[in-house]
Amino acid sequence: MARKKADKTEEVEEVEEIDEVLEETQEELPVEKEPQIDDTDIDIKSIPGVGPKTAKIFEEGELSMASHVMTTSLGDLEAMGLTRTAAKKIRVTISEIIPRFSNFVEELSLEDIEGIGPTTAKGLREKGLNIHLLETLPLRELEDRYGITKNSAEKYQDFIRTEIRKDVFTTGLQILKNHENTPYFTFGAESLDKLTTVEHLGEGGVKLGDTYEFFGEFRTGKSQICHQLCVTVQLPPELGGVGRKSIFLDTEGTFSPTRIKSIVLRLQEEKGWKKTTEEVLEDILYARAYNSDSQQSLVHQLMSRCNEQREEFGVLVLDSVTAHFRAEYAGRGTLAERQQTINRHLSDLARIADTYGIAIAVTNQVQANPGQFFGDPTKAVGGNVLGHWATHRFYLRKSKGEKRVIRVYDSPVLPETEGLFLITPKGVETAEE
Repeated sequence: MARKKADKTEEVEEVEEIDEVLEETQEELPVEKEPQIDDTDIDIKSIPGVGPKTAKIFEEGELSMASHVMTTSLGDLEAMGLTRTAAKKIRVTISEIIPRFSNFVEELSLEDIEGIGPTTAKGLREKGLNIHLLETLPLRELEDRYGITKNSAEKYQDFIRTEIRKDVFTTGLQILKNHENTPYFTFGAESLDKLTTVEHLGEGGVKLGDTYEFFGEFRTGKSQICHQLCVTVQLPPELGGVGRKSIFLDTEGTFSPTRIKSIVLRLQEEKGWKKTTEEVLEDILYARAYNSDSQQSLVHQLMSRCNEQREEFGVLVLDSVTAHFRAEYAGRGTLAERQQTINRHLSDLARIADTYGIAIAVTNQVQANPGQFFGDPTKAVGGNVLGHWATHRFYLRKSKGEKRVIRVYDSPVLPETEGLFLITPKGVETAEE
């Protein structure tokens, strides 16, 4: 009996010795971990699913790294020769293996809608249609402009609302949060920023996604402000901008690159801005509209272009919005047609602002009301159609010398107050009271 106990004791000691040896061995040997891809860029050729043919397409398009593919729009990838389906699959793979793209959300395209195949989608895109326009344009316009029957258009819009958007309703609190998170950029003049400061937000300037109308007589500073906005929107956030490009639609030949250069030089001096005048001018997309038809056509083109270059533009300037309509629709007999046409045009501008978060700034002409005997007889052209369109309306008038007065004429969030600014060789600047 004593012998058996001794044998068991020896066995236990032997097992303990073996365990100790194993523990020591495990401490000495490196623990093998599952291979993980570091949170850095990788060569596109190493992405699963990218064969020689696809790799060649990427090489010809100068997309050598995974990040290049993730930051290129589907439209550009398709233009290189890659199908949208293949591009989406590759981007899904990249988002699964590279951590910093794990929250990547693929852009929606027409093929995501039930009933629209690749061929149909390609044809509609060639006409300038995208999923955002399909969702928001009236049925009649979709039929007239893009050849989609009303029944089909209605089915597509229902699918977007029920299957893609899921819920079209939100809460007032969410709207408030959206407003608080929407960026502003400076006018480049402290007095104008102060005039447009929303009290509960504590921010002033131009808000992305809002529409602005500046009306007044000639030489009151309307075009000067718009030129300056095309520059200040390009400032980095730390200097009061949003770091985006600008668009200038010119109906009266007012655009002046020389004026832009003067404004840039002042901001370089005041703020230490490093962007050159050539780079600023390069980031202003310009087009001249010679009549109301070309003006409307340019806006139609921008509705598609802004979708392809999302978050690239911060402000769209139209100087002026009513000049061509006023000249081409003369007399009371054409008034109704003119107002209807302007209304459709303004709806397209509002759609760009709402859909792509671009601030729209338009200048407007004025006319005198001969029947008004008291007060200022000056009123903006365009009537109630234009008056109801703009989120913020500003009336500009001359003061002493180069001083100008700007008044908040109508705004849902700004009180009807006035401010002063100067028109100087360096741009629009703050004027002393």
